[in-house]
Amino acid sequence: MNSVLRRLPAFCLAFGVVALPAVLPAGADDPNAACAECHGSADQVTAAAEAFEVKLETGKAQKLVVPAMAAGSVHEGFSCVDCHSGAEEIPHPETVLAGNPCASCHDDAVKAVNTSIHADPAGGSDLIAPCWGCHGAHDVRVATSAASNVAPGHVADRCLGCHDNREYLTGVHGNAVQNAGLDIAATCVSCHGSHDIQSSDTIGSRTKRRNVSFTCGKCHGRVAEAYRASVHGAALMKDDNPDVPTCVDCHEPHGTRDPAQTQFRVSSPEICGKCHGDAAMMTKYGLSTAVFSTYVADFHGTTAELFRAVTPDQPLNQAVCYDCHGVHDIKAMHGAGQDQINARMLERCQVCHPDATSKFLSAWTSHYVPSRDKYPLIYWVNVFYQLVIPGTVGFFLLYIAIDWMARRRGQRRSA
Repeated sequence: MNSVLRRLPAFCLAFGVVALPAVLPAGADDPNAACAECHGSADQVTAAAEAFEVKLETGKAQKLVVPAMAAGSVHEGFSCVDCHSGAEEIPHPETVLAGNPCASCHDDAVKAVNTSIHADPAGGSDLIAPCWGCHGAHDVRVATSAASNVAPGHVADRCLGCHDNREYLTGVHGNAVQNAGLDIAATCVSCHGSHDIQSSDTIGSRTKRRNVSFTCGKCHGRVAEAYRASVHGAALMKDDNPDVPTCVDCHEPHGTRDPAQTQFRVSSPEICGKCHGDAAMMTKYGLSTAVFSTYVADFHGTTAELFRAVTPDQPLNQAVCYDCHGVHDIKAMHGAGQDQINARMLERCQVCHPDATSKFLSAWTSHYVPSRDKYPLIYWVNVFYQLVIPGTVGFFLLYIAIDWMARRRGQRRSA
């Protein structure tokens, strides 16, 4: 029997079949002892191959090695043939690795995956993302174990093997899980799900626009509720408006930055400006892009832009958009009376200017560009200066030119 077993890898290689049965520690009463004689170590695999003058590719022998089943595996006590039907035949039949051996016990999980983006196109068990791709092949641990391939600290490694979203590792969530060991922070499955992952354009997807706040709300409940009651969230919930921002439009889906960091605050006007500086989008809702441009042009915005360009790591002590409008609970200006608007504004201003009164508000032209109808005095003062300043400069330039020409003419006559 042993001599036959030693010929197993050669048969597998000769017929293009790879044998990967699960192996338990070899022993007298161990049903997997026979498998371990060939698959116990790279030397055993190599020796069997050499016996039949089969040359293995570099690294091939190690791929044919299956370590002894460790205590604590959910499959502890299983024999190789429980999963690899036909492995008891020598040489192994070509079908020994055909199909999905997990499906016989975990058909519910396979059905769930078949509703996802990782489904078998034919609806069977040949999944795009096979079970062992995430859970491991043999030393499978319960998901709540720190040693599990799908434990919070290991999930990113599994997903990043196929998906190129490595910015997650530098984001606030990935950094918390990978470096700080906070298993309660969001991992890939926290947002996308595990077996039933849907494309973001699918109605039931956790990452579909109208569902994003509920997904984030699993951890950020109060914030999500405030968002859904805001002008942005209400438009999304009521009308499925495609233009309003969701959580991931402001905070990025994978490389989510810590909003408490200086860089986020300094760059926040740019985040708002992506929409409020878009003329085509703002025209649809009767809003002016001057909302953004006038902020950048005033004292607060000019200072913020200088900080962003010159010292982005320095704390910004000037007001940014969300200091006045709110963070997640942004309210619409339409429908609000002027008294209500003034009361809101004064409350916001007094955060930085505690002595401000209602007269303080008159010093600011809001986000309007002065015109004949809105702030006419400022408009005409601007017009005055637009005429007087170039006119004055032009007059003196002309005066200097005439004086210079007169002096030149006088010098020629004297000569």
